[in-house]
Amino acid sequence: MKKYICLTMAKMPEDIIRYITDRCWFFGSMGTAWAYAFCGDDLAGQHLIFLRDEIFTQDDEQISYTIAHEIGHIILKHRNSTKIRQSKEEILRQEKEADTFAKKYI
Repeated sequence: MKKYICLTMAKMPEDIIRYITDRCWFFGSMGTAWAYAFCGDDLAGQHLIFLRDEIFTQDDEQISYTIAHEIGHIILKHRNSTKIRQSKEEILRQEKEADTFAKKYI
């Protein structure tokens, strides 16, 4: 996991690298989603990105894309539905924005 995170972030600008390394924690997960990010006040300015173990069975480009997508949620300051219910439209907009972010760097 560390290898893929480092390779993915190396494609990003220094300010994004600095922000993520200072404020983000990556965890392996065996949940039902491929990956997900928590953005919020729960960790006093820190963020968590969970990466399902099965992600690492994909090809290198897909792994990097998934990591960049989740970093995009953090950088774009997306909120998640853990505290505030979001509309399907808002969730779809955030997913499209995170996809655009990932495509910019992968």
